[in-house]
Amino acid sequence: MINKNAKWIWANDNPQKNEYAYFEEKFNFSGKKAEFFIAAETDYILYVNGKQAAFAQFAGYPFEKYYDTIDITKFCKAGENTLSITVRYEGLNSSTHIDDGAGVIYTLLLDGETALYSSEKTLCGYDNRYVQHVDRKITGQLGFASDMCCGEAAANTPCVEVEKTRNIKPRPVKKAELQPLASGVLCKDNIYDVGRETAGYLYIKLKSDGDSTVKVSYGQHLDDGCVREEIGGRKFYLYFNTKAGVHEFAQYFVKVSGRYLQVDAPKGTEVLEIGIIPVLYPQIEKPYKLPTELDNKIYEVCVRTLRLCMNLHYEDTPWREQALYVLDSRNQMLCGYYAFEETEFQRANIAFMAKGTREDGFMELTYPAVNTPAIPFFSVMYPVAVYEYIKHTGDKTILSETMPVMLKIMNNFKEKIDATGLIKSFPAPYWNFYEWTDGSADLIPSAKTIVPWEYYHLILNCAFIYSGEMFCELCKMADTKWDADFAAMRNAIDNTFLNKETGIYHLRTDDTSYESQLGNAFALLIGLGDERTVEAVKNDKSLIPTSLSMLTYLYDALLKADENNKEYIIEDIRKQYGYMLKKGATSFWETILAGDDFDNAGSLCHGWSALPIYYYNLFSMVE
Repeated sequence: MINKNAKWIWANDNPQKNEYAYFEEKFNFSGKKAEFFIAAETDYILYVNGKQAAFAQFAGYPFEKYYDTIDITKFCKAGENTLSITVRYEGLNSSTHIDDGAGVIYTLLLDGETALYSSEKTLCGYDNRYVQHVDRKITGQLGFASDMCCGEAAANTPCVEVEKTRNIKPRPVKKAELQPLASGVLCKDNIYDVGRETAGYLYIKLKSDGDSTVKVSYGQHLDDGCVREEIGGRKFYLYFNTKAGVHEFAQYFVKVSGRYLQVDAPKGTEVLEIGIIPVLYPQIEKPYKLPTELDNKIYEVCVRTLRLCMNLHYEDTPWREQALYVLDSRNQMLCGYYAFEETEFQRANIAFMAKGTREDGFMELTYPAVNTPAIPFFSVMYPVAVYEYIKHTGDKTILSETMPVMLKIMNNFKEKIDATGLIKSFPAPYWNFYEWTDGSADLIPSAKTIVPWEYYHLILNCAFIYSGEMFCELCKMADTKWDADFAAMRNAIDNTFLNKETGIYHLRTDDTSYESQLGNAFALLIGLGDERTVEAVKNDKSLIPTSLSMLTYLYDALLKADENNKEYIIEDIRKQYGYMLKKGATSFWETILAGDDFDNAGSLCHGWSALPIYYYNLFSMVE
């Protein structure tokens, strides 16, 4: 644990964005066990006697930080030892971090006794093996890039104390584990193939005649004949500055993802080795065997997709965002109950999100983050994730951490039911989003174009009932009173959205031309519609198709209508996921349009697309 006398420290009292500080301590060791406890803003790498011992800080909130417990015994020797820490302060808000100023705090225990701790006496300096103050963003969600060079690190001046919370708790999840290097094989010109979609840390070994700057871009495919390194302001590349000689770089401050690495280097600089050091969250995968070769392959790639999207927390995509979303993670949790032995990761993510609820009672778009364009639909589905966690684990203790948050969310929606009996779509800056299809993905509101949303959306109102009925069950478990007039809402939905001649529901009141599979599936999920609705959801090609992210609600709706729809679902999985496999997928995509979606920024690895795991198990197809 962190010693009560330890202090948050930094190399100066005016840290700049993307700054790298270096801290060094000496200690004598003659015992049996050495444990190090550390929390850092924004991230750290720990070395003992020059060997890397740990890295990857779990990002917290301004009011609550998390420390790592690291057994460094195997790195120690008898006599004097050197402990050094490189800490990166990124200095901006992103989809995965809240800027709370620079700092590091730590304690070393030798055989259970405090041997040293961070203070103003700690020697520090700057780590110039990293290019200081680079302001190039990889993406808006990920934040700044980190470039490396052949500089030096030195600690020769005392630190300054910085103010930060003393509420520092143990890391809520295990540390992800490094895997053997996935070496890149030269496949064309200056492009290397690591074999399949991989998430981890960039490694490169270079030989240079003199000073040079090497640019390494990483990407998911070669559809353009090269790595798609710049997409709409996103910059998927890192720089390595070398001097004459042979140099090795391993960049642990930026997690990359993709399959291909493109190297742009001047004459006189040679790539000796390159690749990605994979990192995977430790999980025990449950054995599986399915009826066909295709089913087995789909299941295998789904499990791999899940694992690529697990690190500090669930990630939507390890390539473009690495962000924890409420709705994305719900899909990942659901699949994880069947793919893996443990459920601690699900619990930790659910509880972590509950800590960061906004003042208005809604969930942030991602965690940890602030001032995001919150999606009301994602917030209302949070109780679904909690309900499913308890259903699959029996652990009701999660309610003490989540019930206050869920009450705020559900009361927010309940209070918005107006004279029509419905909940109107939310005004900016809330984002009325449901899935990436026409009619279900309004533009993200911005400060420059504040648009009032004066309409009603079918899915939002159905989702309130769908989640609300599960929430009522959670309230019974927690001995909490809450209810809503769902019968009246169902009548209002029918009166507002149903075309009584066709049995099909339209999506929104501002433009009744939108009719989608997902909207009608949600109507079926809450007990509305009839045989015509079911038939339309299955076979009406005029309906806007459901995206990969929302197939679970489509499939569940069909099963609720008729269990015999199981065969339809199995064939639909084989069709959609078989298509991705035929196109060379080694992890499953964000949408069926692959990398060409979202103006060429579509992800080829997205956690929400692992859903076949759940349905193969639900249908008892897994042996």
